[in-house]
Amino acid sequence: MKHFEGRAPSALRRLDPGARLLYTAFLLFTVAGLLSAGLLHVDGMGTSGDEAALYWRGDDTGMAYPKSYRQLVELTHFHLFTEPVALLVVAHLYNLGSDARARKTAAIVGTTLALALQIALPWAVAFGTAALGAAMLPVNGALLVGFLYMATVATWDMWGPSSS
Repeated sequence: MKHFEGRAPSALRRLDPGARLLYTAFLLFTVAGLLSAGLLHVDGMGTSGDEAALYWRGDDTGMAYPKSYRQLVELTHFHLFTEPVALLVVAHLYNLGSDARARKTAAIVGTTLALALQIALPWAVAFGTAALGAAMLPVNGALLVGFLYMATVATWDMWGPSSS
C-alpha cells in the first residue's frame, strides 16, 4: 500500500487499461454479489425485525425451525473467508482514489464495522435476544452502501474525467 500511496489520487487512472478493466469487473461483480445477497436477505428474513428473528430462532408452532449451531458455524465460516477478502480489495482500490482522507477513513471503518456486525448478528439473534433481529436489515443495508460507495468512487477514479 505504501508503494501506491504516494501516487494517489491518480494512481487508479494511471493503471494500464487491462488492469482497470480487471479491477472494474471485480468491483461490478462484487456489487452484483452484494445486491444478490440483499435479495436473499429480503426473501429469507423479510424486512422486519420479527421476520428476521423468526428466520434465525424459529417459532413455537414448528412451522419455522431455528438455525442450528452447525448452520451458524457454516455461515460464519463462509462469511469470514469471503467478505474480508472482498473488503480488502475494494477498500484498497478505493483508498488509492481521490476521495478525502476523512471520507476514506469513515467509509472503510463504517463498512468494516457493518461487516463485523453482519457476521455477529445471526448468533446474537439465534442465541441472544430476538429484538436484535431489527438490526439485521439496517446493518446489511449499511454494508451494501459502504461497498457500493467505495466501488463507485474507485470506478469513477479509473474511468471518469481527469481532474488534471
